[in-house]
Amino acid sequence: MRIKKYKEFLKESISGTELIGNMGPGYGDTVLQNKTLNYDHIHVILSDIDNNLYTIDDYNQIYNEYLKSGGTPLHGFNKENLENVVLFLRKNNY
Repeated sequence: MRIKKYKEFLKESISGTELIGNMGPGYGDTVLQNKTLNYDHIHVILSDIDNNLYTIDDYNQIYNEYLKSGGTPLHGFNKENLENVVLFLRKNNY
């Protein structure tokens, strides 16, 4: 292998993948994560009562209101619990 002149080096394209690899201790994994989102990655439930989509954050927010206004504790983010919370809040004008 010979050393290239600077002008020869500039004519070649550098893709950037030359840097992918083991960079030293503590650098971390350099594997690219190209994963497709599926149902396991996003948890959204459609309420049949008000036709709204609820994420886990939305549910936790209305669940806290449910508990503050006297609702009984429920376990888990599922359609049945969501429907109970939405119905309870509707009956109590929330």
